[in-house]
Amino acid sequence: MPERETATNVRTGATVVTEVPTADEAYIASLQRERAGYVTHGRKDRVAAVDAELERWGASPEETAAESKPRRTARGAKS
Repeated sequence: MPERETATNVRTGATVVTEVPTADEAYIASLQRERAGYVTHGRKDRVAAVDAELERWGASPEETAAESKPRRTARGAKS
């Protein structure tokens, strides 16, 4: 669960509460971003490796837009 940090705006005096992720949450989020990049570029071997690391940390890979939609490229396009 994220920790909460409280700060006071020096200009307005308003109190602001910000959620700061724990180190574990930040690591899991970075793995999920890494996985999304591998999915986008079709690196199934690397996706499997990241999935294994996510499983080891007790997290599941979040579905990305790249998985739900096929990647469009200009290779097969006719002019």
